[in-house]
Amino acid sequence: MQLINSQIQPKTFKEKTDAGIARLAARLVGAVTAERQPHLPQQANLNAHGQHPFYRSTHYGIMIPDLPEPYRYLSFAAIVGYVGFPITDVQTGLSALGKADTASLVHGTALSTAEEAYQTYSIQQDLRFCQEPFSVSFGQQSSLSSSGDDYLLKTSRDDLTVELTLRPQQALTWFAHSALYRHFSQLIYYKGHITQQAKTVAVQGMGTLEHWNAVATSTLHQPWITQHVQLPVKVFTYQVINLNGQEQILLVFIAYEQQPILTSAYYRNIQCQSLQYDGEIIFKVTKNFEQALTSPDGDQIFPPQSFYWQIHHQKQPVAEIFATVDTPYCFGLGAGYVTAYQWHGSYKNQKMTGRGYMEFIDRR
Repeated sequence: MQLINSQIQPKTFKEKTDAGIARLAARLVGAVTAERQPHLPQQANLNAHGQHPFYRSTHYGIMIPDLPEPYRYLSFAAIVGYVGFPITDVQTGLSALGKADTASLVHGTALSTAEEAYQTYSIQQDLRFCQEPFSVSFGQQSSLSSSGDDYLLKTSRDDLTVELTLRPQQALTWFAHSALYRHFSQLIYYKGHITQQAKTVAVQGMGTLEHWNAVATSTLHQPWITQHVQLPVKVFTYQVINLNGQEQILLVFIAYEQQPILTSAYYRNIQCQSLQYDGEIIFKVTKNFEQALTSPDGDQIFPPQSFYWQIHHQKQPVAEIFATVDTPYCFGLGAGYVTAYQWHGSYKNQKMTGRGYMEFIDRR
């Protein structure tokens, strides 16, 4: 399969058709541009699933990119009510009531196996929601709840125990904002403990809190549409890098087949500054792993082993990131995977190294 490249230019009739579909998809999801970003709401809250009659798919996410060894990252990524994207919907593990009643959660670290980290639920039977004060619980195992100005993430599984206090910072990023789909990310400062493989470690630092509300085709009372009509999004990666203890970069690439829908990079810091870079953003996979990954529904991919990003802002180069995946891919993020990588490069002409968190889905 062709290596992912955000700079690819459509040449054949099919590629030009795919590019047109990608442009349509960008409009449908309301992909936010750098020019539009400052004019969107600068405050947002988590909503309990089902609070709005129009939005029937909800995402809750907490991502930490740089936990100490051997944990490396923490992922807590839930999709409640399948959307109707190839990148979010999996045909296995469905609730007896169908996609509209199915929730999935991938929650683990670099030590977690997919069998430990990934689980699906019946929304009606297994999940509990409250709007005031906010809370969502996944069976008896995991919960995310508000506590004053903070959120609390608590998990008690045989393989993993998590107790984290999450303090949102006034640095908000919108990825999509439309009548059909609204998706934001908020910088957080976290502090607490993680226990895994009989070892407990105290952790603190920066992460990100994610939330979307979306219209879902899975709620339509038309079985054929629910099974066969999906929004044209085939490739997705979302990445988080902490530059230091105060600054964070987010990286996003979304595509239909090979044609980009969105290639964006975002900056924020604990001083409440947040911006979307307005220059050229380049994402290019330079090498895939030779061994295929097979998902529970039988889909096979050869995931990225190495890749790079180039970021420009106001016609000036800002960052260059060369990344190598060094952590096993763990299935469960929609129809794809979570993993982590080490990177080297430069930011504002200063050489830097670090770690990154990555979500990756390829359903071409």
